[in-house]
Amino acid sequence: MATYKEIKGTSIEVVSSDPSNPQLGQIWYNSTSNTLKAQQFVAAGSWATGGNLNVARLGLAGAGTQTAGLAFGGEPTAGQTEEYDGSSWTAQTAMSNGRKYLTGCGTQTAGLAAGGADTVPNQTTEEYNGSSWTSGGTMGTGVQKGGAAGVQTASLAFGGAPTQNKTEEYDGSSWTGGGNLGTGRYNLAGAGTQTAGLAFGGNSPSLSPENTTSTEEYNGTAWTTVNSMNVARRYLGGAGASKTSALAFGGKNSPANPDEKTNSTEEFTGNAPATVTISGS
Repeated sequence: MATYKEIKGTSIEVVSSDPSNPQLGQIWYNSTSNTLKAQQFVAAGSWATGGNLNVARLGLAGAGTQTAGLAFGGEPTAGQTEEYDGSSWTAQTAMSNGRKYLTGCGTQTAGLAAGGADTVPNQTTEEYNGSSWTSGGTMGTGVQKGGAAGVQTASLAFGGAPTQNKTEEYDGSSWTGGGNLGTGRYNLAGAGTQTAGLAFGGNSPSLSPENTTSTEEYNGTAWTTVNSMNVARRYLGGAGASKTSALAFGGKNSPANPDEKTNSTEEFTGNAPATVTISGS
């Protein structure tokens, strides 16, 4: 029987503690725990069906987590607000300034709604405290149909019309410019934090077909492409405090049907490299 060295041309490294930054495919023996370990890539993140919205709509926004989500705004019910408990949605107090094509982020009890429009892009920002909406700081550039991530005091707004790939960061009082999206688009959604954001879905005239399943991650400076959604759609809402635990809901699937709306929900589990134990002591 061939040995590992005969197959790979090198012996398995013996160490007293796990490497601080192992490479994918690296194998080593931990003499302290008497275990053989390897660095592998965890199965790719995937989307799964969740509970349906009470009101099917498009052009809405979202905030919160998979088990405590918030959906607000949109068309045809521009002020509609709903909370998600991990399995179902319930209606809450409507927005102060109901509108469609806005961005949203934050938590279920501290949400942030920015931009949007009735007829043209605007710079409006509103904050939700778990029971009602109040006015917040103003965006640097009027935008509609964009995505967002983060919390009320550290948020991220990206994409949208008219700029498509622009990113802005909010510190609780003012907005500043950030890194551009790799795929410029609008009608997208987002989740995560200001330094670990997630952008997904949307559409762009440069894409064929216009609807996209594209998903990108933000590290506080730049965006990179990751696993795509199951179904391409635009005008959707998004939520999730982590880029590895996100929620996408509502929107429009078919570019050919101008009146279509959906209440479907998908969940994203993310992906990351991880150390696994091959054998015990």
